[in-house]
Amino acid sequence: MTVSTMKTVPETADAVSALGAVRAGTPAAKLLLAAALAGLYIAFGGALAIRAGCGVPAEWGSIGRLLFAGAFPLGLLLVVFGGAALFTGDVMYVFGGMMRGKVGIPCGTRALVLSWTGNLLGALLLAYMIHWTGIFLDGATDAGPAPLALYAVKLGAAKCSQGFWTLFVKGILCNQLVCLAVFMALCSPTPAAKALLIWPPIFGFVALGMEHSVANMFFIPVGMLSGTDPGYLASPGAVAAAYGWGDFFFRNLVPVTLGNVVGGALFVAAPYCLGLRPARSATGQQAATPADARQGAGPGSDSPEPMRLIGKR
Repeated sequence: MTVSTMKTVPETADAVSALGAVRAGTPAAKLLLAAALAGLYIAFGGALAIRAGCGVPAEWGSIGRLLFAGAFPLGLLLVVFGGAALFTGDVMYVFGGMMRGKVGIPCGTRALVLSWTGNLLGALLLAYMIHWTGIFLDGATDAGPAPLALYAVKLGAAKCSQGFWTLFVKGILCNQLVCLAVFMALCSPTPAAKALLIWPPIFGFVALGMEHSVANMFFIPVGMLSGTDPGYLASPGAVAAAYGWGDFFFRNLVPVTLGNVVGGALFVAAPYCLGLRPARSATGQQAATPADARQGAGPGSDSPEPMRLIGKR
């Protein structure tokens, strides 16, 4: 990859707004399927993160959190290269399209609702499947409960015990990094470079303890399922899940989702799709970009990527 093969920032902002138009124009069933896949993929990243971070000795300090954070980016890599529809990234796309006048508010709202709903269905599916397989319930001994189940229960409890505004701000910061990861990936045409650019911001938000609504759609339910399992609770030292579906939705998912919307819309889409858009010429026309010269088309004409699964009608 060379600098000349990368999109410029204005060209990438054009691609973001074009993807927003794709999202808004995608049939509901198709978008819901792509979103369910994204929820499933993020949940895979979450499950791997629990496996990586569990069992690290206390004397190792923050190594467990770093291992957890290092494994989690698997989810977004699967989303990007699998052409799925992730709510947190869709916030940037849809609001970018709205800010460029390519997406109406009703269509944009519909797309985000379908994306969020599909993500929830996919994440819950994997949470239940992992619980049914007993993966997190393995390893119990006479001295203690299954370590993965105990880890998941404590993780869910921590996510449901924070205040509304704390979670809201953590949601803002999280999706700022998630959307920047996607934005940087859109700059590059090569798969290897995309993967390399995605990993650091996702590692960063997880290691810093920020909150991602779709990840929590897996983490908290799998903690609830583990923490209420009779076999797990029968083990000495087991910690029961002292939180339920109401805590999941209202004490975590609502503030985190709102924060994710603000982070993607105001902290990424607005600066790049409004604040840094190309200046207009004296005639009132938007100045041509390098992409326009190459393609002979107006801004936003770049082929939307990596959205192959849910392309235009």
